[in-house]
Amino acid sequence: MNCPGCSAPLTAGDLHCSYCGSRVDVDLQGWASAASDGFRPDLRCPEGHGPLETIRIGAAADLCLDRCPVCLGMFLERGTLDALLRQAVGPVWEVDTPLLNRLAETPRNSPVGLRYRPCPACGDLMNRSLFGRRSGVIVDRCRSHGTWLDAGELRQLLEWTRAGGALRHQERETEAREAEERQRRREAAEREAAQEDDLLSLLGRRLWGNGR
Repeated sequence: MNCPGCSAPLTAGDLHCSYCGSRVDVDLQGWASAASDGFRPDLRCPEGHGPLETIRIGAAADLCLDRCPVCLGMFLERGTLDALLRQAVGPVWEVDTPLLNRLAETPRNSPVGLRYRPCPACGDLMNRSLFGRRSGVIVDRCRSHGTWLDAGELRQLLEWTRAGGALRHQERETEAREAEERQRRREAAEREAAQEDDLLSLLGRRLWGNGR
C-alpha cells in the first residue's frame, strides 16, 4: 500500500504517512461504492474542522455516514453502524479468539488526550464507551443522535466483526442475562424460604403461648 499523496510505502493500517504527513483513508477502502452527497451545515466535526460531508456507501449506496474531510472522523446516526457492519461482513459463524485478543491489545487509533467531545448534531458532550467486547475501540456516543468514530476505528470494527466479535458479544450478553435470571430466582427463593421460616416461627410462638 502506498500513500495517496506522495506514493511512499505504508505499513498496513497506517493512518498517517511518515514522509509527507498525509492522512490515509483506511476506513472506506474496499467498498463497492463511496460517493459524496455534499456537505451538511447542521453537522459539524467535534474537533472543530467544520461541516461534515455525507458519504453514501454499500453495494446499492443505501447506507450513508457523515465524515470530516480533514480528520476523516465519521458520524453515524443511530442504527447505521450496526447496519453497516452487518452489510459489510455478513453472517459470521466462528470466533477467531487470537485475532480478537490482538485487536483488543493493539487499537487502530489512540487519540492524544482522552476527552469528552460535543455531538456533531446537538453539541452536547458525548459519552465514551467500549464498543462490544474486546474490539479495542472506544466510541463517542450521543444517546439521541448517533456515534462518532475516529479515523481508522471503522476499519478495526470491521476486522472485529469478521473475527466473530459481534457473535462473542451476543454470547456474553446471553450468558450475563441468564446469570442475572438465575440470581433473581435464587434471591426470590431465599426470600420465600425466609418468609416461610418467619411464619413457622410465629405459629410456633402462638402455639407455645396457647399451651401454657
